[in-house]
Amino acid sequence: MTTLSRSFFIRFVGLLIVISAAGVLFGLPLAEKRTERRVRAMLLTVQEGLQRYHVAEELYPKKRMSGAELVKQLTDAGFLEKTLLNPWTGAPYLDEAGEDRLHYRTNSLAETYELVVYFSGTEEAQFRLDSTENQSLE
Repeated sequence: MTTLSRSFFIRFVGLLIVISAAGVLFGLPLAEKRTERRVRAMLLTVQEGLQRYHVAEELYPKKRMSGAELVKQLTDAGFLEKTLLNPWTGAPYLDEAGEDRLHYRTNSLAETYELVVYFSGTEEAQFRLDSTENQSLE
């Protein structure tokens, strides 16, 4: 290998490293934003299903549930489409395997609801939708 080709090779490898590092630095925030948009869309879809359920049954589902359990109940009752995807795994939400940070609860009379998405591994709420105070994600 001549000095000229060795110098070109070193510069080329250095350029590849810089481009790769930039891709990682810019790619991670973009992936987080994409997941956040998916979570917001899923929350609004589940909220619409809950509202349809409430119109038909005159109450919200009566027990605390994980997101997968709630989606299954709403889908089985015909208030959600079967194609709802888990925003964290990309798999259909009816497959209970995988990450599920969505939690549902209601009051003792099943007249109000709360949907909460927690940050991974914590009890800190990332998003909260309910029928009284936080009715939108704005």
